[in-house]
Amino acid sequence: MKINWLPLAAAVAFAAGSVSASAVDFNGYFRAGAQVNADRGEVYCLGTGADGHKVGRLGDECDTYGEIALGQNVYDKAGSKFSIHTLLAYGTTEGNRDLQGNSWQGVGGDGPWGGQRISFREVYAKYDTDGGYSIWSGKRFYRRKDIHIMDFYYLNNSGYGAGIEGINAGNGNLNFAVIKWANDGASADYNRNVYKLDARWDGINLGSVGALDASVIYAIPVISKQQRDVNEGDSRGNQGNSGALITLDLGSNFGSDIIVNNHAVAQWGSNGFAYVGAYKNHAGDNYTPDVDANGVRLIDWGTLDWGSNFDLGYSFLWAHLHSGNKHTGETWTYTRSGWEYSIVLRPEYKWTEYTRTTLELGYSEMKKTGWVVDEKYGNPDVYKVTLAQQFTPGKGFWSRPAIRFYASYIGGDQFADGWAVQYKNKNHGNHGYQFTFGTQVEAWW
Repeated sequence: MKINWLPLAAAVAFAAGSVSASAVDFNGYFRAGAQVNADRGEVYCLGTGADGHKVGRLGDECDTYGEIALGQNVYDKAGSKFSIHTLLAYGTTEGNRDLQGNSWQGVGGDGPWGGQRISFREVYAKYDTDGGYSIWSGKRFYRRKDIHIMDFYYLNNSGYGAGIEGINAGNGNLNFAVIKWANDGASADYNRNVYKLDARWDGINLGSVGALDASVIYAIPVISKQQRDVNEGDSRGNQGNSGALITLDLGSNFGSDIIVNNHAVAQWGSNGFAYVGAYKNHAGDNYTPDVDANGVRLIDWGTLDWGSNFDLGYSFLWAHLHSGNKHTGETWTYTRSGWEYSIVLRPEYKWTEYTRTTLELGYSEMKKTGWVVDEKYGNPDVYKVTLAQQFTPGKGFWSRPAIRFYASYIGGDQFADGWAVQYKNKNHGNHGYQFTFGTQVEAWW
């Protein structure tokens, strides 16, 4: 049979022309590496993506993680634009232990050669209006704020929802959204949905002081009578308390010979958001109904550039949690009152345009309570020292990709038997420290 290729060729050419007129946006991130324990046995990483790295992430990442983001403008006419956005994420599931397998790591299963997680983290559409504001709906990372050297998101209300953003307020802009959270922690299989109302006033110009971002997230649990009946007598299943999270983030830039980019952050959370007082990552994302609890967190983080060859990343964090009911059944999410603080410093010296030596120092301590392991030497601490040689395309602090070779030492009470149980079960000597050598690549584009 003879095929007439002319109509097909014309259609392909037309489609190709349409795509080239609005190129696909391709962005992403990944990290991967290998490490060895100098004392043999497994490598244990104190931090994870869920909790962040309280003494710094350099030399303390046992996982592989990547994100591939694709987006495209599908309509642009007379000042109105429609765009679609997707982000696919992949990560290994070993958590604190280095269980990465060989070169083939499939999706599914629960072993080192499987058990990987893959998820659409973003699938949403956005309408940029001719009035300067935007309307969106779907699933997305929503206006997140993080401390990179700790992999710590101090504000992250992400998930399914809808919103309007970029409303001109004269001084700054207004953003409103509703994001859904589903908690399946009740005693029966009836998810307790929580709807989070998110209001933000960003970019408030305070002159020479800097610019302030202010946000309020108010969580409303929606629990039906049937759910209450199913969980009758279970204080966990019947909790439906609302809670609020307030965040003030002051961004400042100052200096000439020494340039400092600084963020001073204050946060307060009540009930299900009280975990900001217990060094919990991703504030605003998780809301598990709680009662008579509140937390406060103070953060100062940023970067310092001194000439063309030296820079410094830094973070100081202090948090306090007050749980009125302590160990009673009513307060089942965060069962202690106490404080915790963390200090991380990452100085770097750039030898050439492409080579740098990086030192990362971290220290953290928390109040000893009945929930925390009762260390005989007082409040449990943890510390880390990592020295790395890096190769990057340029001298900037944020230049990536970075190819790294490092040596790292971590120790302290929080690295002892009662804490790193999985590590201790695989290693001998019952020592509360670890010395590792490793390599890692980190990239974003």
